[in-house]
Amino acid sequence: MTPILSPWSRSAPAKARLPKNLRQRVLVVEDELIIGEIAAEGLAEAGFEVFTAASAEEAEVILADVSVDVLFTDINLGGRDGFELAASALTLQPLLSVVFTSSHPRACHGMCASAGVPFLPKPYRLPEMIDMIERAVKRDPPQ
Repeated sequence: MTPILSPWSRSAPAKARLPKNLRQRVLVVEDELIIGEIAAEGLAEAGFEVFTAASAEEAEVILADVSVDVLFTDINLGGRDGFELAASALTLQPLLSVVFTSSHPRACHGMCASAGVPFLPKPYRLPEMIDMIERAVKRDPPQ
């Protein structure tokens, strides 16, 4: 499933971009490459510095080298799942915020809600994703 795109669902471009070293960093982990690229593009347009990975293993390589503020990960990654990735990511970077997404909202939303972590069901609109990432950066509770 892909995020729903339309001229009305796209967020306005960031008016003033922060210098690269001051922008919030987000790691997008998505095994469906087109979905990952669309999410990364939307976040970059919103002013975030974005890194992408197609697997938990690739994400861990990035996390070992780069400090990020938010891990935005699909739960079903084909190999190791997003929950396992988040657990290992938090050992590498304890101050990291995590936002999960999945196209299986019933089962995954319940697990995320019981753990108190943000969950965004697929298909999502880019403004919803950006808003959730911004709340995760500020450490606002999920709504």
